[in-house]
Amino acid sequence: MARVGGAVTVTIPQGTLRGRKAKTPSGRPYSSFQGIPYALPPVGPLRFKSPEPPEKWSGIRNATVESNVAPQLAEFTNEYKGDEDCLYVNVYTPKLPTGANAKLIPVMVWIHGGAFRMGSGTSFMYGPEHLLEHDVVLVTLNYRLGVLGFLSTGDDVIPGNAGLKDQVMALKWVKSNIANFGGDPENVTIFGESAGAMSCHLLQLSSAAKGLFHKVICQSGVASLELVSSPVKDRTFRLAKSLGFTGESSQELLAFMRDQPAQKLVENTLNCLSKEEKQRLQSLAPFQPTIEPASVKDAIVTQNPMEILKSGKFNRVPTILGVCSREGIVFVPELMENKGALRELNLNFQRLLPSNIPLKKEDRITIARDIKRFYFENQPLEDSTIDMYADLRGDLFFVYPALVAARVQSSVPAAQPVYFYHFDADTNLNVLKKLFMKGQVPVSGASHADDLPYLFSGELFKDIPKGPETVEGKTIARMTRLWTNFATKGNPTPGPEDPLLSVTWSPFKKDNRCYLNITKDGLSLQKDLLKERMDFWDKLYRQ
Repeated sequence: MARVGGAVTVTIPQGTLRGRKAKTPSGRPYSSFQGIPYALPPVGPLRFKSPEPPEKWSGIRNATVESNVAPQLAEFTNEYKGDEDCLYVNVYTPKLPTGANAKLIPVMVWIHGGAFRMGSGTSFMYGPEHLLEHDVVLVTLNYRLGVLGFLSTGDDVIPGNAGLKDQVMALKWVKSNIANFGGDPENVTIFGESAGAMSCHLLQLSSAAKGLFHKVICQSGVASLELVSSPVKDRTFRLAKSLGFTGESSQELLAFMRDQPAQKLVENTLNCLSKEEKQRLQSLAPFQPTIEPASVKDAIVTQNPMEILKSGKFNRVPTILGVCSREGIVFVPELMENKGALRELNLNFQRLLPSNIPLKKEDRITIARDIKRFYFENQPLEDSTIDMYADLRGDLFFVYPALVAARVQSSVPAAQPVYFYHFDADTNLNVLKKLFMKGQVPVSGASHADDLPYLFSGELFKDIPKGPETVEGKTIARMTRLWTNFATKGNPTPGPEDPLLSVTWSPFKKDNRCYLNITKDGLSLQKDLLKERMDFWDKLYRQ
């Protein structure tokens, strides 16, 4: 390692990088290296293909600026941004190695969320400062999103899941290179939120990622049948035809879609949805992971995730699964902006039923009536009952699948510990809830993604006071201690009793259903999360 003025350099097999020195709010020094290529740009003939290893460079590469983000429509403005040349990692390390026998520290690799269609690993949202108060190396990454990352013809021509294959490539890059930054390639934790958590769980279930990580944290998302069973192939052909494709074969479609500008593909994505899909209010992720043909050599997922979990044939490593207390607030904006949809749902509530409940039409009507009665107590769906709607959507999409996964995963033979949490902290840092609710009546609890500002620093949260004596600062200290303990030892509360945490987090088991409740006032161990609501879904799925 050489120091160049206020800069630092690290040499890896690809070449030499110049990063910069920085400090956390408490004054701990760290080094930042941004925009490091982990694969070739997936452009031209490489569009829709599995990622290829990166090239070397000569001279010193500037790693003090962030890379392009993947092509996408921005979350709140819907404006196009990004570039196909987007496959880069950022590495933040508290301690560059000195000498051959330097002690290496645990590595945490973050996979961002955004419904598989937006987001990035940049420090706007995922700055390293909170986690680097602890002895870990943090890696954040970009992967291909939306139509460019998850288009599939359902066969070997475009098998799909290119975005997940990017993540595997990034993990291979970490394994080969992270020791040069002081990180231990034999102690890697993958963690992610929402689509990032679903990605982490799919990687845990995939033989393609075997040996590339040693622990997993899934925040508000797991691999489920609902996730991988969307009709991606139909949507692929529908989108191509809407853009003027007249051929029939997968090969013709590949040639046609490679000729389209990235911006045109991204801006026209919703043309892939059928009329029925557009009505069902489930268009958050038109292109997402899909089950690939078993003949694909680097396939990520070739069967129903629940079958893989039940078989025990997955990467059995210590796992944290969990949810926020008001996950479904993320679904409120689409309803608020579309009063017609609100009226329509009142008349036709079965639109909210998950597509993985195969039912005759009359059964769907009966079940929809049962759900409405249970969650709304026969009140209409309107502004004053929007929190009930949020709980229904959140339970169906996030909470119930996570608890089912915890039950199954913790009971396979020779299971590694599964820890479950419920994040219910509600402070000024719950910025995402405010954005989703857009000035609607405030709702208590933590919305989907409200846990992020307690793990990451970022532009979005920079003006909110979070000194060590504030409730925000104390919650950050607890969250980052739990997560980095787990990354270090595979146990979030390794003991002896830590005054900051003041609790021993027991693993979840089928017969105890333990979970850690995280509030702004502290931590407590509880059992049977939302028992009445979860029993309702158990009974419904058993029918």
